[in-house]
Amino acid sequence: MKDLILVVDDEPAVRELIKSQLEFLGFNARATSDAREALAIVNGDTPPSLAMLDIEMPGFSGVELLKQIKGSNEDIQVVMVSGLHDLGTVRKCLRAGAYDYLAKPFELDDLANTAERALERRRLVRQNREYQENLERMVDEQTEEIRETRDIALFTLAKLAESRDSDTGMHLERIAEYSRVLAETMRLKGHPEIDADFVGWITTASPLHDIGKVAIPDAILRKPGPLSPEETRIMRTHTTIGGDTLRSVLDKYSSEQTVLRMAMEIAYSHHERWDGEGYPRGLAGENIPLAARLVALADAYDAITSRRPYKAAEEHQEAERRIVVDRERHFDPQVVDAFVACGAELDAIRRRMQERQPSPHHRLSSLEGTPASLTRSGWQST
Repeated sequence: MKDLILVVDDEPAVRELIKSQLEFLGFNARATSDAREALAIVNGDTPPSLAMLDIEMPGFSGVELLKQIKGSNEDIQVVMVSGLHDLGTVRKCLRAGAYDYLAKPFELDDLANTAERALERRRLVRQNREYQENLERMVDEQTEEIRETRDIALFTLAKLAESRDSDTGMHLERIAEYSRVLAETMRLKGHPEIDADFVGWITTASPLHDIGKVAIPDAILRKPGPLSPEETRIMRTHTTIGGDTLRSVLDKYSSEQTVLRMAMEIAYSHHERWDGEGYPRGLAGENIPLAARLVALADAYDAITSRRPYKAAEEHQEAERRIVVDRERHFDPQVVDAFVACGAELDAIRRRMQERQPSPHHRLSSLEGTPASLTRSGWQST
């Protein structure tokens, strides 16, 4: 299909002459004297590839029409045509987006060359944009593939660490979902630190919270009963082991990697308490990274509502009661408020994952009912 060239000139003789010359040269041309009709053609189903505009027209100048055409469809090339040789006007048109300027009277070859160059420029502009869009799409696809590979690798690493504890079921999957929902709830409430990226990062980073447990001896990690003070001390080192491990990766390979940085903060600080009575550093309040505060509550909720050899699973209402009691003591009050607001969604996730979880084989069911203070989460209900 031939490119359409629109000719706009208020002088009938000039208008028809340009149109007929363009058609003689093999172009598809359409002519009008009315600016409103010209804009209707520009905004129609088959817009022109090139518009040739007279500068001096009564009521509606060619310069104004040029601006409106470029504002409507920047792909349309515009050549200004005039008998006036005013360099100031020419510069004004070029600044407004005109491709070229053709002075009357002109030779047929001048018209042909100007039209060809303008149409060729349009083709090159469109090709360049398509190339850029193609390139951006390829980069986006590759970036997404890299991101997916990274997320799979991180989750696999977390699952390997978790596999040493046979009683956790779908703990990591639940932590990721609980953390995501809590973060999204706070984002919708307008929390200044949380945006859509933060929600995505914490979904990926939160399963690495206990990565340091890979270094804890089986005799402690898998012990069915309460831990001794020395065993508790050793168990608590999983926070610094996990955080140090992720820090070493960041230092060596990717200091700007946001997901790993968040995972490191969570690993170090998910057992800190709002009141400063947590571990390993005794951080308090907003000195605890926000992601760690979110995961701390998600981890506690999962500990309360999951069955273990040493305790029975509690229902959502009991978990909510315990967590609300610890508002401003163990937990960030804003995170607790978000937890209460999205409680029904968290409970639905818990129930759905329980249905997917295979029935656990508990070695020492007689220990059910042991107080929450003895759970491996390290969380103690007040």
